[in-house]
Amino acid sequence: MKLIGEILSEKFNLSLDALSESLKIQEEKGGRIGEILIRQKAISEPNLLEALAEQYDFEYLSTLPISESNTDFTEVVPIQFLKKYCMVPLFMQDNSFLAINDPLEFQAHDDLKQLLSLNGVKAVLAPRSVILSSINFAYDMRRDSAEQVIQNMHDEDSDKIMSEIEGAGDLLDDTSDAPIIKLVNHMLSQAVKDRASDIHVEPTQYRLNIRYRVDGILYDMLSPPKHIQSALISRIKVMAEMNIAEKRLPQDGRIEIKIGDKNIDIRVSTIPTSFGERVVLRLLDKTRVLLRLSDLYRYRQLEPH
Repeated sequence: MKLIGEILSEKFNLSLDALSESLKIQEEKGGRIGEILIRQKAISEPNLLEALAEQYDFEYLSTLPISESNTDFTEVVPIQFLKKYCMVPLFMQDNSFLAINDPLEFQAHDDLKQLLSLNGVKAVLAPRSVILSSINFAYDMRRDSAEQVIQNMHDEDSDKIMSEIEGAGDLLDDTSDAPIIKLVNHMLSQAVKDRASDIHVEPTQYRLNIRYRVDGILYDMLSPPKHIQSALISRIKVMAEMNIAEKRLPQDGRIEIKIGDKNIDIRVSTIPTSFGERVVLRLLDKTRVLLRLSDLYRYRQLEPH
């Protein structure tokens, strides 16, 4: 078997100096040579995956057809497990395979194959961001959609719903069965997927409206039953570490979440109204690439006059 450094040198012209420097860092601090080379910007992740694919005789896929896959596995496999080991199974009509990012996580791959009876199913290598996006898509498509959660809430007792927010974790991929937690998680993940800049939770006399601001325009997204208003707002306030008992004064808070490969910073503001607290959540994707001044100038030059 060829060493990974040899393959990278042959296929992607990795310089001997860059390889030597990375080997020195590996000797001093440990770690895998491929990951060190990526941190040193000597190679890219696709370069490394293509080299690993050759080394371990895997197929490399830059994209995954998750939209064509059966996602029933979401009912039995925790999302945290797939994200931790960065892998996702794809069940196609005429083909099934396991997409992985690290070919050395043998035990986790075997555990998943045993859990889903995937013996004999081949593994392929795919970029980390592609796998995480596929995982998010698959779990968004599961039966517990926002509309179904809301439908179940119509028959729930408001006191019971309110009690379910207590002691719940603040992770976006929380697997709790509490409908209010599922709704807030879906609300946040969908807003990020839609590239919304703000989420508005607006109580009226008879309704509760949830609207997203996308490209400066507010769109109606959900209208949960009025009786869950207090629980929904309390859940958001708990996540933002605000005082849930204080409902007569404005408050500000902050939430930090991770969705796939995106780090999202959320600023939360509440304002008391005649029909309950109104909440505005401003979303900032810290991983989104910012435009340089030169880019703005170039785009301005391209605009029609």
